[in-house]
Amino acid sequence: MAGKGTRYNEEMRTGAIRLIRENGRNVQTVSKDLGIAQQTLHRWLKEDDVKDNGENARLKQMEIEIKQLKKDKADLEDTVEILKKAAAIFAAPQKSNTK
Repeated sequence: MAGKGTRYNEEMRTGAIRLIRENGRNVQTVSKDLGIAQQTLHRWLKEDDVKDNGENARLKQMEIEIKQLKKDKADLEDTVEILKKAAAIFAAPQKSNTK
């Protein structure tokens, strides 16, 4: 039979996680001070890790994509410069070698 658990809002969750992660307090102390079960705090920490890992993976993928786009842009700029030089050569009047 499932019991009725206490529901905590997102502000309470993030505050408790911040106390543990940023302020260096241990789970037992935070649990006692806030009246939240240690198991709940451990679950929140685990969920936060998964959330962070997902966001970090997405950011890493975006960084890789940006790096590739910058490389492609540099290659295209080099190609444009080469084509400009070639166009200038072909547009220049040709000297005739006839005497």
